[in-house]
Amino acid sequence: MRAGRIPNMTLSRILRSHFVLLIAAALSLPVTANAHDGHKNDMSDAEMAQMEMHGAPSAVREPSTVGIAEPASATATTPLTAERALEAKIAENRITSAGDLFGRLHPIAAHFPIALLLMAAIAEFFLFMRPAWGLETTVRFLVSGGALGAASAAVFGWFAGGWRLEDRSETLALHRWNGTAIAAVAIVATWLAFRPGSRMALRFVIAVLAVALVIQGYHGGEMVFGPNHLGLE
Repeated sequence: MRAGRIPNMTLSRILRSHFVLLIAAALSLPVTANAHDGHKNDMSDAEMAQMEMHGAPSAVREPSTVGIAEPASATATTPLTAERALEAKIAENRITSAGDLFGRLHPIAAHFPIALLLMAAIAEFFLFMRPAWGLETTVRFLVSGGALGAASAAVFGWFAGGWRLEDRSETLALHRWNGTAIAAVAIVATWLAFRPGSRMALRFVIAVLAVALVIQGYHGGEMVFGPNHLGLE
């Protein structure tokens, strides 16, 4: 056996063990993920847009009060009211369960597979252009790491978005199922990366993953910043 090559049987056991651990962790925890209220309430796209429009008080310019004398009572109670509002917001954002924690980890976990899998696509492109560079091991590392990260992000995403098969929000539905498909296809890409004689199939799968990741990032931005967040329409 050549140095640096992992047997297919060992790779299969590693992937299978990681997948089983993720599923076991998901099923062993209470499915009471209290992540984003818009996701948990299964809002429609219009409702989510309205929530984004009215849920950001910092975006609304308050009328200027320069030169206007305020009553002493109002001046005295304003700091106290603001402090209580801050305390209420902190209390509202406290973690309530393990499922809630997992849902909040989704935005953090999602960045790693995006970076690793896109870098795998770039490395595979350079390998196609310059085979002498010998980037096969690099591609295997990036794809396998991206697959593990994508599987974790997908599980966390289900906690964040709620464990249901249908959503009134089209954006949330596309984000949910596209992310789940990315995790599954990334595992297939890992299997192909360690399988001799499957370079062409691996390149096709990595290209599909790269396109799906760009789409996934766009839908994630739509959910955070609202419809047409890039101003393309």
